[in-house]
Amino acid sequence: MEATGLEFWHLWLIAGAVLLTAEIFMPGFVLAGLGFAAVVASATQYLTGSTGWALAAFSVGALVFFFGIRPFALRTFMDDKPSPFGVNAMLGKRVVISDSPDVGGNLQTLFRDTHWNVESEDDLMEGDEAEIVAVKSTVLVVKRINR
Repeated sequence: MEATGLEFWHLWLIAGAVLLTAEIFMPGFVLAGLGFAAVVASATQYLTGSTGWALAAFSVGALVFFFGIRPFALRTFMDDKPSPFGVNAMLGKRVVISDSPDVGGNLQTLFRDTHWNVESEDDLMEGDEAEIVAVKSTVLVVKRINR
């Protein structure tokens, strides 16, 4: 491949860089494993000059990544904890009921500069303190905080 100035180890390195970059857009660390293996194959091809050894290094690198590094990375970076943003950030927060029940029994509260309808199994009145336990669309589900 001397006509283009590229050698096989260049191609392995380019493939590794492309795969590692593509991992940004794909979850699961699959492309990162193949990219890691391609970089290992590139180094092997450069050091030995043998495509056979480079293919073997790619295979071993992929296996090491998928059975050694990937499980650790999944546990570390892709846990099942709920996101601390959006609705999940509201859970457990305290609110003060700002409006007595109207004819329909609807309660309201002010949370982060927004008026919310409130739903609760407890009998709540204006001034009662409650904790947000769930969010149903535009309704906060709360429970009374015992005093």
